[in-house]
Amino acid sequence: MKELNIHIIGLGNLGKAFLNGFLNTNSSDFKNYFCYETNIQLAKQIENNYNIEVKTDIDIIDSGILLLCIKPQVVNEFLQSNKSKVREDVLICSPVAGLSIDHISRTLSNKVIRVMPNLLIENNNGFIPYTKNYEGDYLNFIEKNLQKLGTVKEFDESIFPLITALSGSGPAWFYELSSQLVKVGSELGLSEENSELVVKELVKSLPGLISDNESFSALVSKVKSPKGTTEAGLNSLELDSFDKIIYNAINKATNRSIEISKELESE
Repeated sequence: MKELNIHIIGLGNLGKAFLNGFLNTNSSDFKNYFCYETNIQLAKQIENNYNIEVKTDIDIIDSGILLLCIKPQVVNEFLQSNKSKVREDVLICSPVAGLSIDHISRTLSNKVIRVMPNLLIENNNGFIPYTKNYEGDYLNFIEKNLQKLGTVKEFDESIFPLITALSGSGPAWFYELSSQLVKVGSELGLSEENSELVVKELVKSLPGLISDNESFSALVSKVKSPKGTTEAGLNSLELDSFDKIIYNAINKATNRSIEISKELESE
């Protein structure tokens, strides 16, 4: 079987999540991993932890996947500096927030798949929304690679700013809620250590209660009882406009994704 080369550009949190997720798969498919990182300290750390050579610059990439895990602020410079080094047969995979397929295609004529995963791909339990500018499954990348990292689903690219806010940033919303629960628990009488323990055990147990056939609103109804403690708290959330707080957070994150796209276009 022909080996597949996977080039990971950028080894920050998302780049490392992709690398860990791929390495976790017990796949019979042969893959070669090539990693690139300009931060020397981080590059050395990856080399020591993964026994993989990390380069600061790319040479010629003539086949396989180029996984673009860099920040939006440097993406235009990267594309212009390296466009002559990437051959047309290479599949470009971009999880860069705000970076449209059309923008990449102005510099590179390659097939492009845009994804917006969250960091849960590190444990092969992520959700990977995608959109692409080609038909079929080029290099079997979706079936034999992305699907090994979690659940995949295709969306129209026009909805990607909202997908970015809901899914890409999604873990942060739950982490922040959990952090606030810990804070309140410690303020109302628990030690910070015990409050952290209670909330972590709660969060760890939640996935087992989630079903594809049951909505979150139905799950809320299961937990609360008339005139009980849960209902009292939920009523307080409603009075304090919890729905508006969440709406505003997602809306602002969505708009920021749109702003990033405009900033990339204007450079």
